[in-house]
Amino acid sequence: MTTITVWADIRCPWCWMGHRQLSSALERLAQSGAPTVHVDHRSFLLEPSGPETSRLTVREMALGPWGMDEGEWNGRRDRIESAGRAIGLDIHIDTARAIDSRPAHRLIKLAVSSGIPAQLAWDVVYEAHLSHNVDLEDRTVLAEVGARLGLTSTAVRVFFATTERHDEVMADHRAGVEQGVRAVPTVVAGGRALSGTHDAEQLSTFISRSLHAQRSDRPSMTTGPA
Repeated sequence: MTTITVWADIRCPWCWMGHRQLSSALERLAQSGAPTVHVDHRSFLLEPSGPETSRLTVREMALGPWGMDEGEWNGRRDRIESAGRAIGLDIHIDTARAIDSRPAHRLIKLAVSSGIPAQLAWDVVYEAHLSHNVDLEDRTVLAEVGARLGLTSTAVRVFFATTERHDEVMADHRAGVEQGVRAVPTVVAGGRALSGTHDAEQLSTFISRSLHAQRSDRPSMTTGPA
């Protein structure tokens, strides 16, 4: 079995698209007879300390603190949502909240440590944020999302009464920064890194070639759309 690493933030719609495309890429590789690939999912925070105004929607952030005009934001929104629809994702980026994503990443780590597949845990949390636009800073909401993953509400509430897994989330982020990750999603395979959203064919080719290449001390960063 070989391992690849993916850094992503659940706030990022391109990460959800990349998540789905990676699943398809791994299916392609399996069908081609390639060795089994294990995915090591890591948290990478777009705002490591959380946004200053986390109760605003993404649209409000774009037209306010991010300095976009309405035409510019509408164009970006349409591109994001259209790209999502093309692979079966129902993204509503206007009304998604610009949240502190650290609690959501902690919930994912709790789910995975409880035996829930990482692929499923990330997918459910992406959907909650980007499609259903629930408030993933709210502990009641986090318990509801946890229930969708098979966790009990009590277990989630007890978990969020502590700081458990917070250090793991931050350690993931620091490791990404140290390895040169500057954008999400980023896939690292065989010592090489690919950033941005790519289709399944491009990802399967990248993974296949990278795992056969000589490992380097520092990944070479290849960028794509984000």
